Amino acid sequence: MRRSFVAWLPAVLLAACAAVPAPSVEPAAALATHWTFAGRIGIRTDAENLAGNLRWQHRPDSDVLVLSAPLGQGVARIERTPAGVTLEAPNQPLRTAPDTETLTREALGYALPLAGLAWWVQAAPDPARPSEATRNAAGQIERLQQDGWTIDYRQYVENRPRKLTLSREGLEIRLVADEWLTE
Repeated sequence: MRRSFVAWLPAVLLAACAAVPAPSVEPAAALATHWTFAGRIGIRTDAENLAGNLRWQHRPDSDVLVLSAPLGQGVARIERTPAGVTLEAPNQPLRTAPDTETLTREALGYALPLAGLAWWVQAAPDPARPSEATRNAAGQIERLQQDGWTIDYRQYVENRPRKLTLSREGLEIRLVADEWLTE
């Protein structure tokens, strides 16, 4: 069964706004706790290839993601607060859940455990869970493995990941950061 872009892409990205504690300090550098990521996303499964734009504002106790198709249509808004997670999309009922894993399980039929994504986009493992990392000659993470995911860092700009690919069991998520703002 083929899901529409508007319904499918927000649900996949919803996992990105999982409840994540405020980042502490990775041995190499301090991680940002307040940031905005703007860029592009591509999702490939065994059945579909999808692409879109992403704007993600992260705070220690909240996340807001705004997703759109490449030409700007099909906007969806995902918000995580201490009260739970909501998904708003045009012509669809508001979806709510206590956490992102529950919401993605309901929307997709399986949970996407991407709670670490707020760490991974900063080239750091979630320190609360086991991980393995391979670093390049400059000390930057080239490959990170955590929670069954493999995160490959394809390009860095000013010590921030610009291109990364997350893969796990028939699912690949590609992120390209066009703008990284820390506050």
